[in-house]
Amino acid sequence: MIRYLKAEEKERCRVLWREAFPDDSEPFTDYYFEEKMKDNRVIVCEEDSRIVSMLHRNPYEIYLRGCVCRCDYIVGVATAVTERKKGHMRALLLAALRDMCGERMPFTFLMPAREALYRPYDFRFIFDQPRWVLQYDPKLRQTPFPDHALLKDLADWQNAWLKRQYEVFALRNEAYLEQMEKELASEDGSISLISHDEEFIGMSSEWGLKEREQRFLYIGEGCRTEMSKKPAIMARILCLPEFVRAICLSERSTETELTIELGVNDLFVSANQGVWSWKLNKSGSGMVRESRFIARGRVPVVSIADLTQWLFGYEIPDAVKQIPHWEEIEPFHGVFLDEVV
Repeated sequence: MIRYLKAEEKERCRVLWREAFPDDSEPFTDYYFEEKMKDNRVIVCEEDSRIVSMLHRNPYEIYLRGCVCRCDYIVGVATAVTERKKGHMRALLLAALRDMCGERMPFTFLMPAREALYRPYDFRFIFDQPRWVLQYDPKLRQTPFPDHALLKDLADWQNAWLKRQYEVFALRNEAYLEQMEKELASEDGSISLISHDEEFIGMSSEWGLKEREQRFLYIGEGCRTEMSKKPAIMARILCLPEFVRAICLSERSTETELTIELGVNDLFVSANQGVWSWKLNKSGSGMVRESRFIARGRVPVVSIADLTQWLFGYEIPDAVKQIPHWEEIEPFHGVFLDEVV
């Protein structure tokens, strides 16, 4: 049976969590079950009252080019060793995708253990995690994270720093930073403030019980060097009309308004499948589905996966180039989703 757990039942997931994620430390697992389980939703597959498979939907407020929406971060996808190869993960994932679409979430995202697990369900990479190092400057100073009286100011600073560079990111607030402190502490981590000649200019952190690693470095480009980057976050559009609200015509377009007929293939979320009328202007766009069925050859057709990569500004698949006026449509520029849990 597939169902969502009630709040008082979530602790039952701990046995499967320990089996599926043996590398997670006990302090980190305790942090997750004490903090992240407070407001998330857990969908499970049960057999004889035993949880044999699970998927966690952790909520985030996402900034999407001036719009703010709720999107769930999929984590904790696991199946008991004795129950694998029976389709449990597929059943949970498809149920979660359809539920999130029904809740009109624009998209969902995850950090895959293996890309191959999620690619068949139209998830695609949209964010490469950079590894930055702080450039040496004798005037730079790092000081420990201060008392909680400054949390709101620091959250506001992070949002402003992100908005200057990115159009898609998780909004920060006091609760976000409080939880981040607890998350880092679970792996002996810490947050430092960076100043230059006594002026606050950035934040950094590291964590890791076995091996220390950078958790984040938020500072201007002139003070950091990018050492590497790797594909980190995959996403999938869930509700097309909600997602495209912030997609607009480029300022370089000579048109003030355009209407495009477009076929979208989505095998797993039927609400996206069909022919859409897409009306765009310089401030946003809207989509109305004209038919659930696509007449071959009548309109250009793209998959939901191709739309995801294109509209997040990550890559332009060949199918997108068949859409009339595609070059005049402005995808998102700059995605920064560095959430780990």
